[in-house]
Amino acid sequence: FKNMFGFKKNSKYVKSYLNDANVKSSIYMSFIVICIECWMIYRQTRKYIKPMWNNYSPYTSRFQMIFAMTGLYWLFIMCSLGMFIFALFYVTKKRGKKSFITNLILGSLCILWILVLIPEINLPTYASSTNINKITTILVYASMPIFGASIIGNSIYRRVKDKDNYFLTIMVITGFAFVCLLFGIKVGYSDFAHEPVIKDGIINIEKVKMITCFLTMIIFVGCLLIYRPYLSLIMLTGIFVMFDLLLQSYGNREFLEADRINYYTFLISLSMINISVYQQRITEAIKDEKLIYEANYDSLTDIFNADHFVDVIKEKEAQDPSFLDNKMFLFINICNFKAINVQKGFAYGDKFLIRLAKDVQASFPKDYTARLADDHFVVLTNVDGFSFKIDVLNRLVQASSDGLFVLLKVGGYKAQRGENPFRGIDKARYACGKIKKTYGQMYKEYDTELDRVFNMRQYIVNHIDEAIEHDYIKPFYQPVVWSSDQSLCGVEALARWIDPVYGMLTPGDFIPILEETRLIHKLDKHMLEVVCKNMKSAIDENKPIVPVSLNVSRIDFDLMNIKNELDERMKKYNLDKNYIHIEITESALSDNPESLNNYIKELKNSGYAIWLDDFGSGYSSLSSIKDFIFDVIKIDMKFLNNFGSNEKTKDILDCIIQLTSRLGMLSLTEGVETTEELEFLSSIGCGKLQGYLFSKPVELTEFEKLIADEKLVISKNLI
Repeated sequence: FKNMFGFKKNSKYVKSYLNDANVKSSIYMSFIVICIECWMIYRQTRKYIKPMWNNYSPYTSRFQMIFAMTGLYWLFIMCSLGMFIFALFYVTKKRGKKSFITNLILGSLCILWILVLIPEINLPTYASSTNINKITTILVYASMPIFGASIIGNSIYRRVKDKDNYFLTIMVITGFAFVCLLFGIKVGYSDFAHEPVIKDGIINIEKVKMITCFLTMIIFVGCLLIYRPYLSLIMLTGIFVMFDLLLQSYGNREFLEADRINYYTFLISLSMINISVYQQRITEAIKDEKLIYEANYDSLTDIFNADHFVDVIKEKEAQDPSFLDNKMFLFINICNFKAINVQKGFAYGDKFLIRLAKDVQASFPKDYTARLADDHFVVLTNVDGFSFKIDVLNRLVQASSDGLFVLLKVGGYKAQRGENPFRGIDKARYACGKIKKTYGQMYKEYDTELDRVFNMRQYIVNHIDEAIEHDYIKPFYQPVVWSSDQSLCGVEALARWIDPVYGMLTPGDFIPILEETRLIHKLDKHMLEVVCKNMKSAIDENKPIVPVSLNVSRIDFDLMNIKNELDERMKKYNLDKNYIHIEITESALSDNPESLNNYIKELKNSGYAIWLDDFGSGYSSLSSIKDFIFDVIKIDMKFLNNFGSNEKTKDILDCIIQLTSRLGMLSLTEGVETTEELEFLSSIGCGKLQGYLFSKPVELTEFEKLIADEKLVISKNLI
């Protein structure tokens, strides 16, 4: 019942939606009125003015004659034109100087139309008309200044505030509806009273049929003012009853019973239409409001989402270019949040996030806050006093953690004019990420050094495709030798990015970034292509070749089919699979080991040698060689640090090499730099060696020169 008749309180958006719908309706209705009134002027001219042009009695002049027969139509045209132009500017959101001046002129003309009432009063027909006709004439003309003032007031507000005013817009629509209503009452009553023919005490029905003008205007009023059905019902009922009493009270007139039935049936029908239109609009408004809410707000925490947060900031800055001065972005992260979900369940985790959102808003009152994703929040706050607010938030978070171990981490970035807010958020996020694993540090601000690293990161992500296309990324080859005679038995292909802007980039500069952004497969696929292409060129030129080992990332197994990529290159360049070895880092084995083991078995069954890289750098070394099958174990170079001063190093290396031998795998030690290390590793049976003692990573031409100059002697036993 409340929804049907409009007793339920509507939200601000729904009210605005209904108001906009009424304005749109006024466009069509005012246009129709203009067309009808133009046709009426044409009809009056052709039927009355033209025949009376030379004999315009009882009027004193042709002007009086024209005005008497068409003045009211011109008034209604002016009113409808004002409504039509105003509604067009409103719907198209035009608030510039041209729209302001146009509405100002139209509103002023509507106000000045009251002056036209003076010749109307002096007309002979006016003097002889009934009191009701005189009153309605005055009211029609008097309503024009009210309508015109509403247009002017609304236009001034839109010009000054650059936005629409809900109540002023209602006043304009109501003013137009009021003019329509008075016009309908005047014309309807006048037509009813015009030369009635009475027979047997009953008014001839042909003399009352123009009451439809009143009914038409009531339709306009009922369709223009769709805000609350109960108000519309009260208004429409009051108008119908008033007009009925008006017709009966003056001139001793009355409806036929059938006409009265039809009259009030029309009222009921119009009321039902009003309710129906209201229900349709209210349903659409609620649906649109929900869609807008879902697009702008986080469904869990009821605060801004990232897109709306950025849109609001952009809008504020567009209105005030200094808006971002002395402000900063804060990226808020809760470390160990995953443990909350694991220990307490996801339902508890959601409740924790809801509390966290409230804590963020309570700590940063009157600031802009948003949830980005998961436990990540962002705030735009003033530089002054922000550290105190962070401390308040930390206390609230600890108080609501229910004894769970949680750490608040915040990254900050001082906002800059004209900079995309998303970029500011990314910089604050980047600063936060730098202290994610640093215990005891809660806040990190984005500084010059972070800016350099951040820009490098962005550069790498944005230019990886260009670097591959223009061969800025090249393989550098580092020899692998047998420990027994130091003869060359293979090489490792290491990526080097020779950039036209930054110069030489080492793997440490770009590989972690490409892995983080899941772009590493592009690099590894390119390295495979270039290495195979170089090997094929060497074969065609009768140059000696040796096996090449290539590093692949754990992420590669998710982003591409490594076996298919290898098979395609072997077929494309007609290469032996024994000359391509695949290196997988030990740290990759801890991520979904069962799936990775299946990939390794598939590659081995296809004839590719699989090496375990960086053995000993992680915490699952023994588990790695227990659960996986490898051809070569590459011992991490860290074991050779402080080789001469740490006696444990030799014992550990000896044990590792003996263990790999017993497991049927070959050992290779990285980072060999001294003769002492060489002799020791050779004495304990390490199969292969790699390090600066033999050569640093070099370009293909320099590597080939080392072979040509016999500084590297290719072993007869390569496999």
